[in-house]
Amino acid sequence: MSNQRISDTRKDWHFKLAHHLCDGTGMIFVEDINFVSWQRGMLSKYSADAGFGQFVNLLEWVCFRRDVYFAKVNKDGTSQTCPNCGAYTGKKTLDVRTHYCHECGYTTTRDVAASQEVRNRGLTHLESQSRWKADLKGLNALGHSVLENVCGLEATGSIGHNTLVGTG
Repeated sequence: MSNQRISDTRKDWHFKLAHHLCDGTGMIFVEDINFVSWQRGMLSKYSADAGFGQFVNLLEWVCFRRDVYFAKVNKDGTSQTCPNCGAYTGKKTLDVRTHYCHECGYTTTRDVAASQEVRNRGLTHLESQSRWKADLKGLNALGHSVLENVCGLEATGSIGHNTLVGTG
């Protein structure tokens, strides 16, 4: 396969995924990650090859074209903040996959807690804009439960090679 064909295939997949994410939702929030610094690290070739930065840029463009609200939120501490009460839960090593808050007792998987915190930050950003002062309670990342992934499956873990880990 030529490099151009691989690039075109990746871009096509990014567009399809961006449109799929925009279907049936009014807002999308993502962490504001510096992908250039990722490309200088240990997995530099792999992160550049996956085109994460390209995907986020395409997602923002597709949201604009489809009138879906898009915002980048501060990435710092999303896995260290309780999405239920806002308490700092401390740094965790990557092998710790469960979020537990000692303040309110909220327990869920680490990835779900981080996504809920991204949602909370996005909604806070949205509320700060005068034209979006409507009641946003009960809204969430994709217009449905944060536990559902883009394919509508119940996700209690992370995405594996071809399937969601911990799906029911």
